[in-house]
Amino acid sequence: MRSPIRRRLLAGAGVLLALVLAGTWQQLGSAQADRNPADALSRPPTEAAPQDLVLGSADAEQPQTMEEFLTAVTKDVDTYWTGVFEESGLAEPRVTYNWIPAGQTAASACGDESGTLGDSAAAYCMADDTIYISQQFASNIYSGALDQALPGSSQGYGGTTGDFSVAYIVAHEYGHQIQDELGLFQEYGGTLPTMAFELQADCYAGTWAASAYQENRLEDGDLQEALDAALAVGDFNAGSPGHHGTPEQREEAWYSGFQSGDPSACSEYLQA
Repeated sequence: MRSPIRRRLLAGAGVLLALVLAGTWQQLGSAQADRNPADALSRPPTEAAPQDLVLGSADAEQPQTMEEFLTAVTKDVDTYWTGVFEESGLAEPRVTYNWIPAGQTAASACGDESGTLGDSAAAYCMADDTIYISQQFASNIYSGALDQALPGSSQGYGGTTGDFSVAYIVAHEYGHQIQDELGLFQEYGGTLPTMAFELQADCYAGTWAASAYQENRLEDGDLQEALDAALAVGDFNAGSPGHHGTPEQREEAWYSGFQSGDPSACSEYLQA
């Protein structure tokens, strides 16, 4: 029987974790449905009205709060990766999560100088194997309130509005958990820049979106939200060790994962 994702609040101080860990790369495959993700969106993407992501079956009760939505998306992404790992003969991925209430903080090994994360949190912390996302941050992504504050969108690239913008953030952070599970940080962290791991996590997020598309659980508007969000969070600080990739690179990485629907295709981002 498949174990559920475990939720916990973590105590104790910590230090900000650098993205420098990992192990051995393993090729992953994913089941392909008859519906081809490449048919969902042509480049350049066209404008489309936002649509709702269906979590679970169409007749299942859908989340009503941001906390419920973050949990439901994480479980949805977890179900996808559990299937991928099972097909490859690997043990299911396991991760905890903490949705930080607005105005509050959470103790984390990847926290600030005080050992906490707050309203701006959106990260996977390998040191305590936990995804942290602030409910305030997620709500601001959903509403578009952060558009002018994000590196890409502040320069006119993309934007963040709608539920699939939030889902993109969740799937990206879960992608870092997958990198940890596969030991990629330890194997490549000493030789590749942060950007390589960030783009691969975007690619992984795209493969999950492809599976949801194949299951008829999203529409073109959702895809546009993800592409716009990827553009919005891109940055231009190429000289920084923490550079995550330009808007165009992040959009392309997500779209590459979506188009292929195969996590193995995302290995290209860790090739020196």
